[in-house]
Amino acid sequence: MKYDPKKTLYCYLRVSSQEQVDEGHSIERQRSVGKQLSRRMGFDYVELNEGGTSSMRKDRPELGSLLQLIREGECKHLWYLNRSRWTRNQIEDLTIKNKYLKPFKIKVYEGENGEQRRYSDPSEEFVDNILTSVQELDRLQRRQISVNGKRHLSRVYGDKSIFLGGTPRFGYQTIDKKWVVEKTESKYLKKIFQYYLQGKPLKWIKNYLDGEGVSPRRGKSWNLGTLNTMLRNEGYTGHYKWKDKETSEEFTIIIPQIISHSLFNKVQKVIKSNQKNKGNNVRKHPSLLSDYMTCSCGQNIGGHVTKGTRKNGTKLNSKVYVCSSKNQYWKGKLVNDCNNRRSLNMDKTDDFVINQIKGIVGNSSLLKEKFKTDILNKKSLKTGELLKSKDKLERRIKTLDTQIDTTINSISKVEVNNMLNKIDNRIYRSMIKSLNEELESLEDNRKISIKEIDDLDSRKDWIDWVSKYGDEISDNLDKNTSDTLKGLVKDIIVHPVMGLNRDGINKQLGHKLNITFKLPIVNDKLIWNNKIDKISGYTIENGQSTYETENIPINIGGRPKKKV
Repeated sequence: MKYDPKKTLYCYLRVSSQEQVDEGHSIERQRSVGKQLSRRMGFDYVELNEGGTSSMRKDRPELGSLLQLIREGECKHLWYLNRSRWTRNQIEDLTIKNKYLKPFKIKVYEGENGEQRRYSDPSEEFVDNILTSVQELDRLQRRQISVNGKRHLSRVYGDKSIFLGGTPRFGYQTIDKKWVVEKTESKYLKKIFQYYLQGKPLKWIKNYLDGEGVSPRRGKSWNLGTLNTMLRNEGYTGHYKWKDKETSEEFTIIIPQIISHSLFNKVQKVIKSNQKNKGNNVRKHPSLLSDYMTCSCGQNIGGHVTKGTRKNGTKLNSKVYVCSSKNQYWKGKLVNDCNNRRSLNMDKTDDFVINQIKGIVGNSSLLKEKFKTDILNKKSLKTGELLKSKDKLERRIKTLDTQIDTTINSISKVEVNNMLNKIDNRIYRSMIKSLNEELESLEDNRKISIKEIDDLDSRKDWIDWVSKYGDEISDNLDKNTSDTLKGLVKDIIVHPVMGLNRDGINKQLGHKLNITFKLPIVNDKLIWNNKIDKISGYTIENGQSTYETENIPINIGGRPKKKV
């Protein structure tokens, strides 16, 4: 819609993370004031809503759009509630004023009454700059008070689900300034994690939530960025930390748990796997090894499939694996130098890798032994027992969280007593040393418990995989190749093979693959306790986990060798 610049008031709205709870500065309040002012002035109301974005962030898209409108002559009248909502400091305010507001003769209105900023002569400019400095000082003082309060609450009440301000994350509500689970939202939160683990894309989850009439914390509908952030938020497991930028002190906050560590860990693995394939066209054209292959430069090896018809009518059907470093560099990302400049034929590489794995698996005594023992264990591995073990570990983590927070609280009290000279210096050093050692031990035990939950899930996945594919693994590598690989291969690193080409120039001549297996099955051995009397049994000697393939040469063809 085209607006008349002379009869339009552009209203810039924003709240910061420190002041989201202040109703006088909420988006709704700013919108209401802006609309009332527009009607009183007889102007059309146009909103530029930055949302909950800190002024310290560089990426403020609505501010950028506003400056573009000023350059194009579309904006002649501007309003904002106060200067702390407008710019981050006096320097930025002066820059925008001198480069945009004054040269383009923009009329700027401030506050609830819409008082016009004046800076046409030196005295008005002087007063305007003082007002900007005063408002910046006020903002810094309010931030300092907010941070000091946050530190105090974290030290004293961190183990009591204390709410530190801002907007409660989805799934929670606040009652008496404490985190409390919101029953309806928490059910949908669990569904978000479960659906994502089942392979549902974020767009599908967004449409599901919108269709159910479930609203996010801000806005009327969900966006993919919010869902992605929620899935990565470890705080839903009942424990999160925040770090004070000024003192580098780290605070632990305990809140009610909604998502189990088991579910959270599984989702993080799916996110990592999906992130690996981001930007590749493997979604349109499935490729066998894209989930496993990484270039030696650190970038992903992705499947690139091109199908179609050339201008001369011939069919085009190219399927290759290629390092994504060049594509990432074009996008402006910082990448390492890569010598893997040549692609791998997809079909030939798939066949080559599968044959290599078949040979290793077929000769592995360790794998055969684990198949035998774990198939038997399948009968004794009951789902109920597994859940009991994981529940026990979850309870242990909750207990450790409480102990961690109590220890941190004790450290804070000892530090305060030392500052007030209420404690002998030798006793202080001894107590602080003991408490820090206890804190380190508790945090280590917490990490171990989370790892044990992950190990239990991995154990169950392995047993399920063995029961499904273990009996005829060679046949399954042909029939159900992708699923069978998941139980065997951890990753594949692709290295370039360099050498002199036919013109005597050092070029890439091929590729070598380092295949890392989930078990040490490369060149493992079965050793009989008594070679003559085999009834006495045997032991399995582990091999290596990594296997380096021979060189996969690049196809030779094209022009003949240059004549000397």
